[in-house]
Amino acid sequence: MQPQLLDLFTTKPSFDNFISLNNESLIDALKQQNHQFMHIVGATSSGKTHLLKSAVATSKQPAFFIDSQTINSTKLNTNNLPSLNTLADSYDYIAIDNIDQLNNQQQIALFDLFNNIKLNYLNKRLLTSSSINLEAAANLRDDLKTRILSGINLHLKALSDSDLHTALSIFTTQEGISLGNAEQSYLINHYTRNIGILIQTIKRLVETALLNKRNITIPLIKEFLLKSTPNMHIEANP
Repeated sequence: MQPQLLDLFTTKPSFDNFISLNNESLIDALKQQNHQFMHIVGATSSGKTHLLKSAVATSKQPAFFIDSQTINSTKLNTNNLPSLNTLADSYDYIAIDNIDQLNNQQQIALFDLFNNIKLNYLNKRLLTSSSINLEAAANLRDDLKTRILSGINLHLKALSDSDLHTALSIFTTQEGISLGNAEQSYLINHYTRNIGILIQTIKRLVETALLNKRNITIPLIKEFLLKSTPNMHIEANP
């Protein structure tokens, strides 16, 4: 029987534990919560969800987070939560993740929510995110794009290789993880440059290393990646 991986990383998302290299002004804008409508654009696994959850967690008013994948055009889930377009009737701060994945009915509901806030609740806030620029989102309704673009639009900047090393060093130091520069470079150069995926991979590597009583080395990384991504080509030498 395979041993179960440990749940070592249960820290809730917050602005304090978000690695904000080159994105300090974006974080400041979210902390201030001065704008009624804000939208974040960033690559998949770049930290958008972390930021939206952090904004909701720090709100001093009733706040609500939801991802587009869990939205139903009539009810948000089986717990009889309010419909999407009436969320502002119950919450003062609403964060909706990945709006570029909404279907047409859900987009109409989001459009109605935007109008409901704008016309009836001047002190309430709506924060949204997408993985692509709204102008390039062919699947999004033009009227919804216009509404979202009328607010403050923020771009989550990608990190350079040097920034990635710095970010990983910050993360591993915070978590007390021993990961050498060579191992960091291997992950960045041979696996991915996406900071969110890198951090999640390192978390699983730590758990795997502990369960197998091994250090995190390049051979262990290769073994882990081959098991988790079997179609990936792993070079013979680091």
